[in-house]
Amino acid sequence: MTGLATLTALLLTSAPLQVRVMEREKPVRAKLEAKTLRCDGKPLPGNSVDVEGFDRRLKAGTALCDEIDAKGAVRVTVGELRRGYAGRIVLAWEGTVLRLLNEVEVEAYLPGVLGSEAAQLPAAAQRAQAVVSRTFALASRGRHQLQGYDLCDLAHCQVYHGQADETAATQDAVAKTKDRVLLVGGVGLKPAFFHAACGGGTSRAEDVFGDDGAGAAVSDVGKNGPTCQGAPHFTWSLEVDRAQLAQALGVKADGIAFEPLKRDRFGRVVEVRAFGQRFTGTDFQSRLGRMFGYHVFQSMKVTAAEVEGVVRFEGTGLGHGVGLCQYGAKAMAEAGADDAAILKKYFPDCRVALAP
Repeated sequence: MTGLATLTALLLTSAPLQVRVMEREKPVRAKLEAKTLRCDGKPLPGNSVDVEGFDRRLKAGTALCDEIDAKGAVRVTVGELRRGYAGRIVLAWEGTVLRLLNEVEVEAYLPGVLGSEAAQLPAAAQRAQAVVSRTFALASRGRHQLQGYDLCDLAHCQVYHGQADETAATQDAVAKTKDRVLLVGGVGLKPAFFHAACGGGTSRAEDVFGDDGAGAAVSDVGKNGPTCQGAPHFTWSLEVDRAQLAQALGVKADGIAFEPLKRDRFGRVVEVRAFGQRFTGTDFQSRLGRMFGYHVFQSMKVTAAEVEGVVRFEGTGLGHGVGLCQYGAKAMAEAGADDAAILKKYFPDCRVALAP
């Protein structure tokens, strides 16, 4: 690696993340509490201020600002919701809502992610999750580049509620894996994904998302069956009127309702035709998830049959099936596996190393 390339890599992995927070709440006013508050670089009096949009700017008490910067023990209150954030919060007015960006160091960001995404996991599995989530965060910088930040705080990236969901266990998992990531082939930093339950086999990111990423298609079936079979609702079913199904997909209810065109190695549908229109498995699952609930239509490891206008789906697992299977990792940890063994299982194409 050249000197310039080395410097660029260091900047990418060491610089704070820019995470948009509370976007789902569509805030129009908020209360900020912090050690220091600044309006366009000038100090605001006190340690708390009520903020709202005013004539394309922000009204903070009696001051008008284009941007408010809050640092140190930051607390944000939107309606009944109050959350604390490490690092700093930068607040601006964006169209009709407040835009809140949390500038936060990766190691301070991760305990909150683990608290939201992996609180149910035992210690070894939480350490594995910490490595996966750190890899995803560092490899996914600029995922929302067009919107001006790195990551959102939703499941599209990683669920993140600031410090609200942090625990001593998640802090310990992050500390014990500090700076460690998964490198594809021992050299490449690529997004690492995770999901709740694979249903007996994981999938490649390329097959499911059409993008490159860490992790291979691996069997997750042992002598007693799928490792993740202890997941709640491991097997599931859903009955949907064909007209409702067509509505969810945004098409007319003409033709065969569900026709898998391509499945991956372990049976996950990666391409499907429904009512004469082709969908990727990811798009199909997303559309039905928005209509019926993501924990109702759980995965594309699914079959379907139609009887008298009703389509019955039967499936296994929960989530997209790429990368770390959390309930598989949970079962491995409970059987005595450490985080290294868990990561080796689900990411056989990778080596755990310090972030480049």
